[in-house]
Amino acid sequence: MSLNPKIVVAGASGYIGRAIIPKLLERFPHAEITALSRSQQQSDDDRIVWKACDLFTIESIEKALPKKFDLAFYLVHSMGPTAQLDQGSFADYDLILADNFSCAIQSSGVKQLIYLGGLIPASKPLSLHLQSRLEVEQTFAQHRLPTTVFRAGLILGEMGSSFQILLKLVKRLPIMVCPSWTQTLTAPVDLTTVLSALVESALLDARIGRVFDLAGCRTLTYVEMMKQTAHHLGKKRYFFTVPFFTPTLSRLWVSLITNTPKDLVYPLIESLQHEMIPRELNLYSRDWARFKYSDLLEKASIKTHSARSFFRFRARHKTVRSVQRLPLPIGKSAEWIKNRYICWLPRFLSPIIKVRTSGLKIAFSIFSHRLVLLELKLNQDRSNEGRQLLAINSGALVADRSRGFLEFRVVLNSRFVLAAIHDYRPALPWYIYKYTQARLHLFVMKAFTRNLMKFKEEVSSE
Repeated sequence: MSLNPKIVVAGASGYIGRAIIPKLLERFPHAEITALSRSQQQSDDDRIVWKACDLFTIESIEKALPKKFDLAFYLVHSMGPTAQLDQGSFADYDLILADNFSCAIQSSGVKQLIYLGGLIPASKPLSLHLQSRLEVEQTFAQHRLPTTVFRAGLILGEMGSSFQILLKLVKRLPIMVCPSWTQTLTAPVDLTTVLSALVESALLDARIGRVFDLAGCRTLTYVEMMKQTAHHLGKKRYFFTVPFFTPTLSRLWVSLITNTPKDLVYPLIESLQHEMIPRELNLYSRDWARFKYSDLLEKASIKTHSARSFFRFRARHKTVRSVQRLPLPIGKSAEWIKNRYICWLPRFLSPIIKVRTSGLKIAFSIFSHRLVLLELKLNQDRSNEGRQLLAINSGALVADRSRGFLEFRVVLNSRFVLAAIHDYRPALPWYIYKYTQARLHLFVMKAFTRNLMKFKEEVSSE
């Protein structure tokens, strides 16, 4: 094991990322750490180099990374805003980010990639939040990276988003009406246990290729967690369990009471319907059985933070990101999807939209070829069977400062393709764009999805 490893931390400005960097320097005092963040950060320690990096762009990741490094931590979750208008689920965003990072580090010589995801319950189907965490694991496996996976449920700590929601509920509501899902069992874990597990496993060959479940105390229900938290805070609270309060209603009032963005609350509430308990075969340590939830509360900071602290990143003004997951017919590539879309669109929107291809350029026009709405140019250097990348160069619908691009990306062992628009700046006034062109794009992509489904059915019936 190298005494002065080169380490990359993706998601370094997040809750876990900021906490793990000093722990890594304790274990590897001569390490060189490249900390990746969406915005530029500063450090007084010359062992830490902060790099502003857009994980939605492979080129940006490659520029930020050292040419060679030994260890990488992937601590990225895209449950916050990424553009002024986001059209797509956080699960599809997470999928693109993980695939980008995987592609960018392929030639780095990395010896180990450590990923912190969520506990995966045995019950199916999974919530979108937990399914997303599993898909990130599957993405790293697909790229055959030397990965160590850690799974954790609710993490107790000063800036833990789930813990903050629980704290705010307990502090702000003297009487709590508890839906049936609050009786679900969970195994929370403290931040110290999480950090110790991740750092102890760094550059250990025996940990590569394994999945570990983390827990910090004996299992208990969510309502018990709230009761014990209230007791710890010295607050008298009354809890009433009701059978009729659905997760949909729950997420609305939780977001309202805690003043927490719905983009964060909704996926978490949906996940709480599952038992979040570790599996015996995957346990990293059995010490958790010796501790109670009250022991974790003694170690955790219980300050309440503003919801704004969860989303410090400010999206660029008048930018659009749109990601749709499409079915990929067996044996087809990203290039096939791109070509089919180009042929299908003018037929679907006939006679309004015309498409003309000239070399690497594709022009979308209205009624005739005189007024070009969008002109795309294929980036040959960045395109292959698994990915087709097209720069949005110009057109009547494109703002002068737009650096946008369209891509078709094959993911999850060729089961799906993601059609994604990144950093697009519309020329239309923002509110007109939002209620016309933006909605038309979603309508078109849903129709294209149906077209692909029909093609798959026709092929399978032959």
